[in-house]
Amino acid sequence: MLDGDRSQRPSNRARVAYLSFGIPLIVLLLTSCAAPPENARTEVLSTDPGRAPFQPLPLPAGDTTSADPLALAPRLYGIDGPVEGNYSQGVELLSETAGRQVVLFTQVGLPDDAVRGQRYRLELVPAAAGWRLTWVGRQVQCRSGRGHQDWGSAPCR
Repeated sequence: MLDGDRSQRPSNRARVAYLSFGIPLIVLLLTSCAAPPENARTEVLSTDPGRAPFQPLPLPAGDTTSADPLALAPRLYGIDGPVEGNYSQGVELLSETAGRQVVLFTQVGLPDDAVRGQRYRLELVPAAAGWRLTWVGRQVQCRSGRGHQDWGSAPCR
């Protein structure tokens, strides 16, 4: 009976081997469920710079709701009609959750002596008609000799 019990139980060596293998495995499994590495968060922040670098603007008058947030930005801030030179505009979704969308609308090649480009950061929340604009900020890029060349909120000269 005693011999039968021993054959069913692992020896002390087997227990040590199991523990030395089992503990690192458990640690590995637990650490793989931890928060994402720091560089993963940096990638998200580099995509959406947040409000701080933008100059806040008052919300435009009129309807600031849309079923399509990407269509709202050009409707509110786009240039109607033809534009001289190499004007282009683009819109991208910076972040999206069930309760908020952030859109970046960029215009470059503006027909302006001082401002080469401008971009708007729009924040929207769900509304009955789709999405409603709740915050907007603006950055500009100045022409050579007219101020900062990178995106910033300081006015061009």
